[in-house]
Amino acid sequence: MKIEVLGSSGCSTCARLKKDVESVVVELGKENDIEVVKVEDPVKIAAYGVMSTPALVVDGEVKYKGKVPSEDEIKDAIS
Repeated sequence: MKIEVLGSSGCSTCARLKKDVESVVVELGKENDIEVVKVEDPVKIAAYGVMSTPALVVDGEVKYKGKVPSEDEIKDAIS
């Protein structure tokens, strides 16, 4: 599974979302099964139709945009 966190390099909420996603992955014991990547390229972000960051993309599907989901919402998104 591939999880992408979309957001600019200076975005503190984007960094928080990436950290939260990584924590959930570790909590679930799926570090070897799930790749977490930060996407900062505006062209790639726009290709997903995302206009406000942060955004959470799981296997190419946008699950959340414009907010930092809770850890429970992140778990639901990757289950």
